[in-house]
Amino acid sequence: MDYKQESFFKDLLVNETYYIAVKDKKIVRKEVDNKYYPCFWTEKEIAEAYFKDNHQSYDKIISRDIDRFVTCEMDDLFDKGDEVLVNVTDTVQGHFIDIYDFTKALMSELDRIRTVEFSRITARTDEVFGLTDKGSKQFIIISENGESKPNMMPVWSDFKSAEKVRDEDFEECEVQEVEGEVFSDWLEKLRDNDEGVGINLKPGVVGTIVSAQTLKNELSY
Repeated sequence: MDYKQESFFKDLLVNETYYIAVKDKKIVRKEVDNKYYPCFWTEKEIAEAYFKDNHQSYDKIISRDIDRFVTCEMDDLFDKGDEVLVNVTDTVQGHFIDIYDFTKALMSELDRIRTVEFSRITARTDEVFGLTDKGSKQFIIISENGESKPNMMPVWSDFKSAEKVRDEDFEECEVQEVEGEVFSDWLEKLRDNDEGVGINLKPGVVGTIVSAQTLKNELSY
């Protein structure tokens, strides 16, 4: 399946959230041919309509962030080859998707879009924001996904987003900004040290992480 052509794929690209229904602290599943598939929805209204029409019980419908799911939750919930049902309704069977293949395609497209957008915004403002240890002007480099060695510099295209992550995850740090030319020079050093860049990461330090060279290739400064 070419996921990129599906409306639910485009919904997730725009909103970056999905919805699940929970019953007794477990994801609600639908039986199809004697197999039970977890159900995901891209809009809360679609999920609510499904339960209203078929009278299946549930405790609540909750929204989940797609970055947090892929980074922190998916490997604990699913195995390679597992399928889920997306946007099932009482009249529409829904889409069966391989959860690993789908999220790989989705995150690759999100990474591409976010890299281009970061480059476009920072080229216009000539500002790149990062976190520094107090008294330092050099952006911090942190460990990615539990790695013991720091290997990724988180950066943002706006102050508010950087501040939000600082407040929730790095209270001891300060938010600083540098000009685009300075950041471009730093990218070369990151590339030479085989270190990456976290672009506009969300609280919990989740989101797009690319190689320094990938971002460097997009920059116009």
